[in-house]
Amino acid sequence: MARLLAFVPTRRAAAVLFALALAVFWLQALGWPMAKGRDTWDYLVYYLQLLDSEPPLSQVQLFRAPLTPLAVGLPMAVGGSLALEIFFSVLFAVSVVAWSATALTFGRVPGLAAAVLLLVYPAWATLYHQASSDAVFATGLAVWALVLARALRRPTTRGFVLLGAGIAVLALIRPANQILLPAVLVPLLAAAPWRRRLTWVAACFAAAALPLAGWALHNGVRYDDYTVTRGGRAWVPFLRVWLADRTVAPENGPASRRLAGLIEDHVLTEEPFEKLDVSLDAYLANGSNYETVRLIALSDRYFGRDSNYGVIFDSALEAIREHPGTYLRGVADVSWDFLVQAPIREGVAPRAQTAPAPPRATFTSDGVVLPNPQATILLDAVPYGFVWCASDYIDSCTLRDPALVFHDPAVQRRYREVVSQVRAWDAELPSRTGEAWVTEILDRITPRFPRPPLWLAVGVVALVWRRPRGWRTIVALWASAAAVLGIHAASQGIAPEFSLPLYPLFIVTALGALAGERSRERPVPT
Repeated sequence: MARLLAFVPTRRAAAVLFALALAVFWLQALGWPMAKGRDTWDYLVYYLQLLDSEPPLSQVQLFRAPLTPLAVGLPMAVGGSLALEIFFSVLFAVSVVAWSATALTFGRVPGLAAAVLLLVYPAWATLYHQASSDAVFATGLAVWALVLARALRRPTTRGFVLLGAGIAVLALIRPANQILLPAVLVPLLAAAPWRRRLTWVAACFAAAALPLAGWALHNGVRYDDYTVTRGGRAWVPFLRVWLADRTVAPENGPASRRLAGLIEDHVLTEEPFEKLDVSLDAYLANGSNYETVRLIALSDRYFGRDSNYGVIFDSALEAIREHPGTYLRGVADVSWDFLVQAPIREGVAPRAQTAPAPPRATFTSDGVVLPNPQATILLDAVPYGFVWCASDYIDSCTLRDPALVFHDPAVQRRYREVVSQVRAWDAELPSRTGEAWVTEILDRITPRFPRPPLWLAVGVVALVWRRPRGWRTIVALWASAAAVLGIHAASQGIAPEFSLPLYPLFIVTALGALAGERSRERPVPT
């Protein structure tokens, strides 16, 4: 054991761990071939339109951030699904090494234990077998956590500049990560004089803000919208209030009445709602992503893009003020569910792109007949990408005649080109059938693996009891995890992909608190 622990902090050990992680990935890939993930079509669309002066699906370029589309689209363009799978295998290996190196900042025992645990944790690894932002975020978070741990262990201006730049990178991977911007205050935790700490905060803030400001300037010049990404105020907290709590109602306040008026004037008076005689109450009680994007498009058209979805956002706040208990209980329940998930992934096989039978035009909810989102292409939402699409069959989500939405023949032609390429790439995800015996083994491990509440409990007790050398890092990582989970719980339902990227964080911090080295800290000069 002594010889093994002496080997742990070496570069050779990191290379061995990287190779082992690659081997584990490709073993998993026998059962889990690279497949379509959350919002894959939108990331591919973004990538294909990256250099377009007039992209047909224009709002995709503003509602998404650029790094995930590059991570997904560029490998597909270079070598199809095989190149994407190879790239994601490298991301997985980098994540394992980065988290293990973060654990190593607490001590050799935590570093070794983290490496072993992450290699045998299939639930987290599922992220790397799906073409989505989740694996890209998980990798970015792993590297950022390492930067944070090293910056707090040996504080330098360079370290905190890298920390701030990492926040910008995470936000450009997944827009919700802008919630991590308060992490520019992490230098205040460093063991150094206050004047130096404040200087580091300024450097960290500049490193985070300048890239994001530059991207907002890019969007302003190209798309006439000076923002990092659009849509945040339309999703948070409206999506949870409408889809889960069902508390949006005109009597909640003036913004809610304006939203209700928009729905009554421009949704319920249009087909197929008018023919079915759908009431406002029935519409509000049966929200969906499909209808949310419709409201976003209508808000842009009738309230103006400069309103930045203020009516939608304010209607959500009014609903929360009227029903605070409902909202808070929902957020608490989702937060807990995020921490106790044990996602089992079913067998993977090539998918059809056309539904086997046309979907029914309507569905019934509580005795009310409503239009079926799977049966109709939402014309108003086409420029917003595929986030509205209620079907897993891409042919059910694309226009056969682009002239229904786009008047310019050149834009119509470009729409056909983009959709054709996305359809071709979609057919490759996955390109083979997974081995059932591998999937069965992996799915037997997942339910038996300890989940975050246990790691958190161990970490909290050990942190108070032992106060290891890296306690500042542990606290900073826990605060960051709480922010990321909180922003998703405030707006989303249960989805493993929102919380699985954080699971290694809980493992590493628990190991650091429990087995990290203890040392007496020198008084900090003032």
